[in-house]
Amino acid sequence: MSLGLGIANELLETPVDWLPNEEGLDSALNLWLQHNVDVATGSWLDSSNKDNEATQAVSANQPTLSHGGLNFNQSGGGSSKQFLDLGTTIEIAADSAFTFSFVFSVTETSNETILSDSNNEFLEIINNKKLRFKGDKPSIRTSVLESDDEIFARDTNMIMTLLRPTGGTLSLFINAAQIELNESTTNQTNGHGLDITNIGARNDNDRFFSGLLSEMILYKQELTTKQLSKLHNYLSEKHNITI
Repeated sequence: MSLGLGIANELLETPVDWLPNEEGLDSALNLWLQHNVDVATGSWLDSSNKDNEATQAVSANQPTLSHGGLNFNQSGGGSSKQFLDLGTTIEIAADSAFTFSFVFSVTETSNETILSDSNNEFLEIINNKKLRFKGDKPSIRTSVLESDDEIFARDTNMIMTLLRPTGGTLSLFINAAQIELNESTTNQTNGHGLDITNIGARNDNDRFFSGLLSEMILYKQELTTKQLSKLHNYLSEKHNITI
């Protein structure tokens, strides 16, 4: 299966036909860090109506503005690690549905945390073939979604979507293609809850994300096949990524 991975050289300058808050999705949209909208060094304001602003008050920990998104450079080490905090915790309840979609490129593919609340609640790239989701409500449960193929390439702009329906069976998409998970995948069914307070770090203190985050969209809802196709087309057209 071809994943259509490609580096975006130039962003689309014409409007797209569909937006993530249309067709009744506005109420389910809980975070929309929109490319090139209300983004600055150390700050990214929420384009949803939930006011879940992502900021970093400490200058040494601020990711920098880059190509309409934020670049997380972890080369400084120690107290200079870069991440964002949400002003309001986003709570994903146990046994509830969600759709998380991200546009990013990574400079490293080892324990790259995308979002978290604590050491027991996070989403991270483990390596170039594995994604980990860990929830802790009503108890700790860890899922490792693994592919036979390398799905996370360095320095490559990509769309990643993690979808969970009510009932908890996780599905992973890269550039709109659903990833076939191999037999080493653990706990593909995981309905445990997740709180989100950090972007780009696990619990503010480790497993920091290295790379460019260009857009982030979180729904407290399982998108239908048609809605998911529209979301992927929106991100593909906007970020010039082949799907």
